[in-house]
Amino acid sequence: VTTHTHHTMTINVDANLSYCKAHIPNETWTQLQAGAFQSLIEHLQQRSDEVQNIDLMTISGFCRNCLAKWLVLEARKLAKEMKDTNATKEQNNIINALDAMGYDDAAYEVYGCEYPKWKKRHAKKASVEQMQKYNDSSDIHAKHEKEVLKPVLSKEVVERLAIKENEGTDKACIKQASGSLLSDVCCEDVENLEKKEEVTNNNGMKEGAREKSSGFNIPPSVIGKLNLNVGILTVSDRASNNQYETGDLSGPAVASAFQTALNSLQKANSLLRGSVVNKMIVSDEKSQICDVLTSWSRTVSSSESPTCNLIFTTGGTGFSRRDVTPEATLSIIDCECRGFMPFISNECATFGNQPLAALSRGVCGLRGQTIIMNLPGNPAGAAQIVGLALPLIVHAVKDLES
Repeated sequence: VTTHTHHTMTINVDANLSYCKAHIPNETWTQLQAGAFQSLIEHLQQRSDEVQNIDLMTISGFCRNCLAKWLVLEARKLAKEMKDTNATKEQNNIINALDAMGYDDAAYEVYGCEYPKWKKRHAKKASVEQMQKYNDSSDIHAKHEKEVLKPVLSKEVVERLAIKENEGTDKACIKQASGSLLSDVCCEDVENLEKKEEVTNNNGMKEGAREKSSGFNIPPSVIGKLNLNVGILTVSDRASNNQYETGDLSGPAVASAFQTALNSLQKANSLLRGSVVNKMIVSDEKSQICDVLTSWSRTVSSSESPTCNLIFTTGGTGFSRRDVTPEATLSIIDCECRGFMPFISNECATFGNQPLAALSRGVCGLRGQTIIMNLPGNPAGAAQIVGLALPLIVHAVKDLES
């Protein structure tokens, strides 16, 4: 028991806590907790520029989106409790409003404005380092049961009730009755989550499914032993001539993103291994690119081969006269995976905050037992694509070695 002595007065802390619990009603405790929650969201609203959602997730495992989701979850619980009583007409209206409550209604309370407006004003694009820390902290991230979070009443039902009873129901409480609150990855763009019904993955997302805000279901992890020998080829005139004060940034960004994505996949398959075995920087010369890709490619089906079974190139995929990486790749591969890169570009452009991703001319194809994939030269864009693509690529590599 801890005691504090001030002059002649001794206060027993445990006794004091017991006294508070005994004399403060549960309803009052709930009011205190609600006040503390209000103080928390006001604190975050006042620090919208300084405190980003991704950093909140990394440090504490929750963010503003989680707070909004917990509000909706409490709405579901409260509505259920009220339904178990003989509700009055006024209480039924409250129940209907609680059942219709969607993400936008809750997010408005948390953000202090509509989420798209907050994002436009305050959200900053995550750096590669931030994304890596976020992915590494995935074990502490809050999880949200999407079925519980779905609105019980549709927008149309609530609107009919409002018209029927002529009570002028606040449209703000109705507009999201269709609901979009299904994301387990709380630093994602919420307005994109509204476009499609969602499921999640674990690249930073839960294994087994990915948010349909990102368009597709992530396949389950590959089964059994698999070793990825990765080569990273940076294609850049300036990087090859040491014209960057910082040196090559794209190659290291790809290597870091590969390791982060691999770590996530290894949570589901401890037999999955991988490492970067080859790195090189060449000029935007087709002959140089071809020579490296040819020498790194695996021509025999052997997991013991020192060559690569996966090669990422970064750079040279744009429209400049010197951008020849796709042409070089097409000239040495045996066959092209024609659907893969358009799919990746669409994902990044539509859901990944990369509006210029559709302009990439990168290709993906097979040479012998090696998958070769062209990435853009932008470090952040290249890293994003690696995280998106690797859960799919491992299945292709597994097929090649089977």
